[in-house]
This record gives sequence, C-alpha cells and structure tokens, in this order.
Amino acid sequence: MRVLNVYQWATMGGVERVYLNRARAFKKHGIDVKQDVFFFHDSGGLNNFRHYIKHFQLEDYITVVPEIEEKEYDHIFVCDTPQAYSYIRDSSKIIVECHTPYDDARVYLSSIPKNIAGVVSPGKTFMDTVVRKEIPGVFADKLSILPNFYLKNGQENIPPTKLWSKTPICYVGRMDALKNTKELLDIFTLLRKRLDDDYFLLLVGDVRPHYIDIKETIKKLSIEDRVAYYRQIPFEKVDDLLTIIRQHRGVFISPSQGESFGLSALEAMANEIPVLLSDIECHKPLVNNDPAFLYRKGNHNEAVKKIENIFSEYDDMSNCAKQMAEKHSSDSFIEAWENLVEK
Repeated sequence: MRVLNVYQWATMGGVERVYLNRARAFKKHGIDVKQDVFFFHDSGGLNNFRHYIKHFQLEDYITVVPEIEEKEYDHIFVCDTPQAYSYIRDSSKIIVECHTPYDDARVYLSSIPKNIAGVVSPGKTFMDTVVRKEIPGVFADKLSILPNFYLKNGQENIPPTKLWSKTPICYVGRMDALKNTKELLDIFTLLRKRLDDDYFLLLVGDVRPHYIDIKETIKKLSIEDRVAYYRQIPFEKVDDLLTIIRQHRGVFISPSQGESFGLSALEAMANEIPVLLSDIECHKPLVNNDPAFLYRKGNHNEAVKKIENIFSEYDDMSNCAKQMAEKHSSDSFIEAWENLVEK
C-alpha cells in the first residue's frame, strides 16, 4: 500500500514525529506500507526530518516528495491542511487527520468535502470532546481513532552522565499561549521560593513569535540563574536528553491549556520520568486520571505541592509513569491502522 501524508509545514513538531513514528512501526511490524510526505512549506524542520529517515534507515517506508501526484496513492491523509483539497480531484481518497488543539486551526472541519473516506484523530478523548462536536453530523459514521504511540530510539546504553549540579524541571515542545509557558515559569518561581534551591528549569523548543521574551521574562522573575533554554533539538536526540534527565531524577511538566494527545508527555513517561500535567481532558487518559500526576490549571500552589510529592516518592512515581506509557504501544497503532484500512 502506498499513502501520501499532506501537512502545511515541516517543523520540529508533533505531527512530523507522528509520521516518523508510523514509518518505524510499519518497519518493526513488517507492514507493507510506504508513506510519502508532502509539505507545503519548510518551516525549518525539513532537513532534520530527512536526517531522521536516514538515521533509522526508513527510506523504504517514508519519503518526502516535491508535489502531490494523487494517482500514485491508495489513500491521502490530509492533516489540518484544508488548502490541500483543491489539489486532489478524487476526494474519496482523502482521510482527514485532525491533530490541532488550536481552535482557529480547526475551522476547516465545518467544510470538509462530503465524500471523503474518513476522519481520524490521535486520541479518543480529543475525538469525543472536540472533533465530534465540531464536525458536521454527516461524518458521524466515518470517525476513527488512529492513536499516537511511542517507540524508543534504541539508544538505551547511555552511561550515567552528571551534567548538572541541580535537578531538572523540564518541558520539551512548542511554547505559546495555548501551551501556557508563562504559567510554567510562575510555577517554577514559586517552587524556588517554597522548596530548597536544588532545582533548575530546562526549556527545550521554539517560542511562538510575539508570545514571550524568554530572557526578559525570567529576568523579571529573578530566575535567570536557574533557567536553561534551548531551541529545538533533532528528533533522534530527544530520547538521549530524556535519558539524561531521568539520570538526574528530573520531572516533566506540561501546563498546557489544550492538547490533542500529549505526545511529549508520553515520551517523558516512557523514559521513566514522572510528569505533572494540567488537568485538561486530553492529559487525564495519559496518567489514568491519577491526581498525583495532575494539577488544577492555574493553581500554582497545588502544582508546587505535587512536585514536592513526586520528588519524595520519586522511584515509585517513575515506575508508575513507565507502566502507564506502555499501554501506548506500536501494537495498538498497527491494530487501529488495519481496522481503518479495512473500514
């Protein structure tokens, strides 16, 4: 089978990671699916995307193509990219993927071509609480879950590495109003006042333009000596970073106000890093709705208290995070994929 994935931008984000993860799952499970990917724009992630393909020898399973040749494909997956519809004559080949938690980026759901093959999203909660409510009822029998999952990069023998004298509180991903980065800075500022000065905040990812001046903000909060900020790192290096964070007994925090799944949190959990997540609907299934891993959005005092609790029971919380992550396996994706294709 040959499929085409169409997406607006080649960035260093979650959708690109989903395509790469699927290619690795098809290779691991011996599934004869070749994915081509067409990006309308390179927003700085294309070279890294191609490097990952080469790094994991995925050339037989995924390739970037320069144009849309619809006759070459059995199915065309269009992810939050409505402009693609005008490039595809036979819309019965289209499977719409909705991954975006941004309200304005989902307006297109009300005007999808009527004879598409299906609509998928990466998690049941996002489908039930968002997509199903926003999409016209005519598509009710065409909705499916194509779940996100996690595959470790295989670089598991990183020797114990002592990079930092303090314990990392980390966040990996885009930083903007929806991801609620300012709240994370406020939580860390309060944590530093309430607990011993044994921690630092590690931020990895791009800041959305005009959202926040990281350097100026941390200076105003008087935490500039306890924050390390890095731009996006290559996809294949994320596990290395998470392994080192785990070796330093760190914690992952997401104060997000909206997610379609929470892939970066899952990656941390799979690397045995305890997480503290805002109590939004799409975060709750990741941690089995366990209140030890959730805090009420906006409640900084509760967040600090729960971080303190995580550190006091670190090994148990680490093991629990790993066990919860294991249910999001490539096996479940392959089963869902086969059901979708049959449907």
